[in-house]
Amino acid sequence: KVFESNEESGHLILTIVVSGHFFISQGRTVLEVFSLIDSHKWLKIVRRADCLLLCAQSENECRMFRVQFGGDSKEQMLEHCCNCVQKLAEYVPVQVMEEQSQQLYHSLSQLANGENQVKDMEQSASVLHVVNEPLPDCCTSLGERRSLWCFFFFSLLLSVLKKEFELPLAYRHSVWPAEELGPFIRLCLMDQSFPAFVEDVEKELRKLTEG
Repeated sequence: KVFESNEESGHLILTIVVSGHFFISQGRTVLEVFSLIDSHKWLKIVRRADCLLLCAQSENECRMFRVQFGGDSKEQMLEHCCNCVQKLAEYVPVQVMEEQSQQLYHSLSQLANGENQVKDMEQSASVLHVVNEPLPDCCTSLGERRSLWCFFFFSLLLSVLKKEFELPLAYRHSVWPAEELGPFIRLCLMDQSFPAFVEDVEKELRKLTEG
């Protein structure tokens, strides 16, 4: 599936927030969200010219998507891509593929297509803006934020049930210092619906523990 950045559908925005979370949003819709914390264990990123190819793998499942950066000129598109790579490199290595060499691209494609029970979803996006600020207003509705809150509540749920399940690598934050949670929690508290959502979760957890 291809997402185009335009006035009609909405501009695509790539955001890396201070908590280490990676977002791609279009208008009021979040298309992609995951944590970059410990992402080197499950995420591979390859840069080619003004494009990034991201390959996320968990056990025997793999999914890929491509991001192409926009700009008024080829030089500006490359600059936007380089700025994003510089920020991503703080969390995960980014491989650079030369124009004349496509071995890395083919190896990632084979990885995605060669495993059993593989989920292969390719997305192409033309991203006009890359920001490293708190999540913009376009991503602040209750429904869209639930994808963020699940990082906390899913872990809490598993703890309450005392099951030996493990979260996917993308949602494990064992090395995330508690003092760095502040900006992430403030992001949730900005939504007036957040307290009611927390209350609903607590009620459901209580039902599970009492049952």
